[in-house]
Amino acid sequence: MRLEIRHLELVVAIAEAGSLRRAAARLHLTQPAVTTQLKRIEQFLGGPLFVRSVEGVLPTHTGTELVRDAQKLLHGFDALQRTARLNAQHEAGAPVRVGGIPAQQFSLLVNTLTAMLPRREVTSRTIRETGALRALLRSGELDVAVMRCFPGFPLLPQDGVEHRLLLREPLFIGVSEHHALAERDEVDLAELADEKWVMPDPDDSGMNEFFARTCAVAGFDQHITHLTNEAHVAFALTAEGRAICLLYPIGTDRTGIATLSLAGTPLHRELVLAWRTDSPLASLVDDVCAKIESGYLALVEGSRFYRKWWHDGGSAFALP
Repeated sequence: MRLEIRHLELVVAIAEAGSLRRAAARLHLTQPAVTTQLKRIEQFLGGPLFVRSVEGVLPTHTGTELVRDAQKLLHGFDALQRTARLNAQHEAGAPVRVGGIPAQQFSLLVNTLTAMLPRREVTSRTIRETGALRALLRSGELDVAVMRCFPGFPLLPQDGVEHRLLLREPLFIGVSEHHALAERDEVDLAELADEKWVMPDPDDSGMNEFFARTCAVAGFDQHITHLTNEAHVAFALTAEGRAICLLYPIGTDRTGIATLSLAGTPLHRELVLAWRTDSPLASLVDDVCAKIESGYLALVEGSRFYRKWWHDGGSAFALP
């Protein structure tokens, strides 16, 4: 017998799980199989690695040392596999497939990957539906995606996919420049109780439900008179004084519209990077997130209203 990667994985799983039963479930093995394999490893090494008790197992001194070194080796092996896959895909020319909502982080992600992987083609598609993005990641049709979630509607864990919070982004309010509140920079949400709203069509992100709940907490029922997914339509209705609309902090031309922030930032969304754990991109996530944040901060500085909100304490709310 000789020690193999699978033996190290078994020993580490036992140590981290604290019992043979939980380790067996984690490894998708039976408990007798784990027990038999552990005995063979201990016989090969010449001594026990764990002390058994009714509560579970605890590593011996030898076991503690082995687990520590095994964890280092396993992390190194994972890194080796990621690097090898990335190099193989470089040579094969396989494209990097990006998906996500049409937020600033989406274009920043595409630009970042294009710069970091000059020999790879980067393909992208914008998709609003959270369920569709999750399905495409799960099936391997996407390598990485920018997703959104709202308080009360979290992104559920998904096998083979990891998440990282990029930003907690405030949602501002747009009113006609002739509106009575147009000269204000900040208002309480309750001050909008009598307003008519233009909103996007409801979808599976939970945004509309989140808005309705937040308005109810502020003491009123949101009165939606217009539904549209087209920003230019929402902006036109708002500029004409027919409704008020939500505004993302950074966006296209908003002629005729004044921007208001909400005291306490009760309306906001979380922007999340999701990626497949078996993708070579997994080893690049730290660098990718850092570059996305740097690019976003540059956009903040280019937006007068958002820049003021950000430097007046908003950054502490927004950055994870």
